[in-house]
Amino acid sequence: LTVVDCGFCLEQDEELSYDTTAPRRNGATLTTLAQADRVVAVGAADPIGLQRLVRGLTELSAALPDRRPHVVVNRLRGGPINGEPRSQIAQALSRYAGVENITFVPHDQAGFDQAIASGRSIGEIAPDSAARQAMLPLVAQLAGVGLTPRRRARSRQLLRHAR
Repeated sequence: LTVVDCGFCLEQDEELSYDTTAPRRNGATLTTLAQADRVVAVGAADPIGLQRLVRGLTELSAALPDRRPHVVVNRLRGGPINGEPRSQIAQALSRYAGVENITFVPHDQAGFDQAIASGRSIGEIAPDSAARQAMLPLVAQLAGVGLTPRRRARSRQLLRHAR
């Protein structure tokens, strides 16, 4: 699998003044998105992140009308969103961006901090992290593989008892 992080900036104007050192960056992003087998749009679960996500989805739809990305909302937690965050965000994305299928990834600062500090993935550091568990079905779908139940821990337990 090849994953390309395009970030933002889907404007088609190649002569933007801030883009003088890389005049083809926007074109490269649009070409990459047009050629992609799948597109995943990721936004943060706070008012600013959601506003940016809606704007980005609108720009993507205008630039590439046949692209329907899978939407991921990460850093989901109570606090920055009034009410129950999952339902409030789902309603907002449905209303303002026409998005119905969303993967929600809970905020797991401790798990991600530990992974970054050790230079390892969240799966290696915190395999039972709620954030990792939320991402697994989408990753399996995108990779075209099925999920199998974790059996390593049980296998080790059985091996210890057999000794």
